[in-house]
Amino acid sequence: MEPTLQATSVSEVRTAGCINFSYFNKISGTVNFGAANGDRILVRFLDGMSLEARQQVLSRYPQFHSIEGEVALDSGTLTIVRLLANSGCGDAEKLGLKLLRESAVTYVTPFFNRTSSDPEEPLTGLSNEFMVAIEPGKLAQLEQLIAQTRTSIVMSFSEEVHVLSADKNSSCGILDILTKFNQQNFVTVAEPNLVYSFPTASGEMMNAQTAKKLKKGSWKAAKAEKKNK
Repeated sequence: MEPTLQATSVSEVRTAGCINFSYFNKISGTVNFGAANGDRILVRFLDGMSLEARQQVLSRYPQFHSIEGEVALDSGTLTIVRLLANSGCGDAEKLGLKLLRESAVTYVTPFFNRTSSDPEEPLTGLSNEFMVAIEPGKLAQLEQLIAQTRTSIVMSFSEEVHVLSADKNSSCGILDILTKFNQQNFVTVAEPNLVYSFPTASGEMMNAQTAKKLKKGSWKAAKAEKKNK
């Protein structure tokens, strides 16, 4: 039997079978990020690794093109890794899974495709951090959930608003963790500390900022409410 292609474009063929990334947010419902962007991924290496050491790890993989930049977080530094031209979502997924087997790598996550044709729209990626707001007096329950999910508190704005971190040794992926947190009665909201990679004048994606730094998200309202009491 001869093979046939049913898709109407090369793009549809390349994205077939790729993961659709989403999580449940108790304020806004299901948040859908779509498929991974094939151009770039975010990688968390062990603290203290030099640029040269990170490049040595990455250069063992044929999908790797270059290190494009870094994103500073409270939990450490994320490395923005660029893939070879014409890489697709499947390439980004496969490289991420391979890198997670490296002892020097603690976390890998994709960027996602733009949702519009606006050339100034940033690429959005998942960092290893997420913000959690809880009901007053529920810190002990939060600590139990942290132990169950093998996550950790990176910093706290108050007893009710915290920044947490996940890695490859956590109970599951960060989006599943976010869903689990949002399903708890004592949690007001749990949201990822997204990375926004903004295009520069040349069209390259280099200027990266986090949701926490840009003060984006429902957790900000919880923080402000606590401050005003």
